[in-house]
Amino acid sequence: MLTPRIEDYLEELFLLESTGRSVTVTDLSNRLKITKGTVTATIQKLVELELVRHERYGTLHLTDAGRRKGMTVFRRHEGFRAFFHELLGLDRDHSSEMACSMEHYVDTVTEERLYALLEYFRKAKAEHQPWVDEVFLAIEKPILIVPVPLTLCDEGSEGAVLRLTADEELRKKLVELGFIAGAEIKMMKVEDEKFTCKIGKRVIELPLNEAATIWIQQPSR
Repeated sequence: MLTPRIEDYLEELFLLESTGRSVTVTDLSNRLKITKGTVTATIQKLVELELVRHERYGTLHLTDAGRRKGMTVFRRHEGFRAFFHELLGLDRDHSSEMACSMEHYVDTVTEERLYALLEYFRKAKAEHQPWVDEVFLAIEKPILIVPVPLTLCDEGSEGAVLRLTADEELRKKLVELGFIAGAEIKMMKVEDEKFTCKIGKRVIELPLNEAATIWIQQPSR
């Protein structure tokens, strides 16, 4: 298994190689913004892994295996960058930063489906399909934030019960108290690991272990 850092080296070597000129440790150091000493140590590891050849006069060359891996990382980077920029409407720099964070943690199946989605979207956009504009309008609107357990709700906050993650016995008790999906809830007080909330017309105090099993969907602020 290659670390994300090593994959970054292979991606940069692949990109530098694609410029058609010889690649050196200095080139790689400048591209990755790290010291030559660190680059040299990592290159030695890549040589041992038979992913890079380091010529006598300092020139670096990817082996076939290293080139294929570098191309894979680069391709995944481009896929995620396009996804964030073209589908989510993020600016190019932010999209590239996000892609750098995710390119190392995706498998082949996910990558293939990502590109299939991109091509479907691009085709629809080229055909001026009306739903493309609707998608952009939808993602610009405020949406509900990620659900949180009741234990992370601030005093005075409101929301709706989304789900219960308690075991069967506790779940039954909570349902009887009114904690069912869609029920409106307001946090009244949090003190000494006790959570007092209002659900419907009832005010109920729950211990931490029970409150932690109640997940709330809150409107974004």
